[in-house]
Amino acid sequence: MNAFARFILRCCKSAPWLVLLQACSAASPIPLASHVDLGSIQGGWYILATIPNWFEKGMVAPYDVYSLRPDGNLREDFYVRFGGFDARRWHAVVKDEILPGTHDAGWRVHLLGPIKVPFLVLYTDPEYRFVLFGENDRSLGWVYSRTPTIDDEQYRALLNRFATLGYDPARFRKVVQLPEQIGMPGFWSDGISSSAP
Repeated sequence: MNAFARFILRCCKSAPWLVLLQACSAASPIPLASHVDLGSIQGGWYILATIPNWFEKGMVAPYDVYSLRPDGNLREDFYVRFGGFDARRWHAVVKDEILPGTHDAGWRVHLLGPIKVPFLVLYTDPEYRFVLFGENDRSLGWVYSRTPTIDDEQYRALLNRFATLGYDPARFRKVVQLPEQIGMPGFWSDGISSSAP
């Protein structure tokens, strides 16, 4: 089984637990972004940071592209390598369902068949340069950016936004987007080879 197939399998195996955690935390849901402009969120996004988890281990250069579907939901094209920059680049297409009554900030990702996992927009800056995604139980979170790197001040400001939502910013690690980032302090390099691309 190739690395990308393992990633999808891991996501699917985790889906029932994510749904259960979502239900358990429903009494005090995390505040969503007040409004998401789906037109502005279209296009490409680099995943710059995450809370380390078992299903994204070894991920390098993850990149998402969102586009509007005719049904009003989003098409998500996800690109990623696993294990290093010399690994094959994988591509998956999924549907992101936009939940009514959430100001377009509550999403459900359709992985396989009936399996759907929550994906919540917690913040977008006015220019749609950054997006923060998370979950009600705050066990997962992601920083998305239009560029593969951002300066330290911007990064700290985004983590501070997570802190205001009840997250522990110390749990986040930067995602390797460039070969020179492998092994650098603050980057999640577990399971990544330092071979040159």
